[in-house]
Amino acid sequence: MENNTFGTRLKALRISKRLTQENFANLFFLNKSSISKYEKDKNLPENQLLIKIADYFEVSVDYLLCRTDQPKLLPSNPKPTTCGDFLESYVFSNEETDSFSAYFSFPESYKQEVLDFINFKGTNTKP
Repeated sequence: MENNTFGTRLKALRISKRLTQENFANLFFLNKSSISKYEKDKNLPENQLLIKIADYFEVSVDYLLCRTDQPKLLPSNPKPTTCGDFLESYVFSNEETDSFSAYFSFPESYKQEVLDFINFKGTNTKP
């Protein structure tokens, strides 16, 4: 599924947090039908709510509005602390880029599964 509209991105983010439309609506003092309209691209939230939604999901407003495919703004001096941070901030060679290019096109939920597996393998390897 492509995340190329506000509605599809919002729905994917909501599902990634395992929230129903009703749960999500309650977080922002909305009704379920508002969330349904957002996800069906029938309405857009007002600017202040849009900012709150972006903050909640820790993504940029530009990502929600499909102005970029980069969910988060890159910090000026990234300091990797986890395997995922390392993969997101590492400057790859051409060969490495080919190897990891699929990872960067994954939806966030798939990326998390890959990172969980890598972290699991890293802690369960024999010396």
